[in-house]
Amino acid sequence: MMNDLSGILCVDKPLGMTSHDVVGRVRRVAGLRRVGHAGTLDPLATGVLLLALGRAARLIEYLVGHDKVYETTVRLGQTTATYDAEGNVLEERPFTHLILPQIEKALAQFRGNILQQPPLYSAIKQGG
Repeated sequence: MMNDLSGILCVDKPLGMTSHDVVGRVRRVAGLRRVGHAGTLDPLATGVLLLALGRAARLIEYLVGHDKVYETTVRLGQTTATYDAEGNVLEERPFTHLILPQIEKALAQFRGNILQQPPLYSAIKQGG
């Protein structure tokens, strides 16, 4: 039996789940058919995922497109096939010669508005 629950639910998406997994779980637990999400987080990402339940699903357009803040942990000296922590390691190089200012300078390139080429394995929507 479906209910008429509606509203915005702010979920802390756990590591390992896709955004779709979270939506599916909320649908089952809440007994709802209509659950949408504003944005997508990759399975390796944790963080805020906004869900719109029931009649509130029409509000999703007002929840997307706002500024976001990302926090990261980096692993130095490795290149993987998928550009993330799950891919096969293709190359390992020493990094003990690097000093903190060099690392901070490299990380600064990822601050502000940047256009990135998404990796081959990502949650980016392609073709519909």
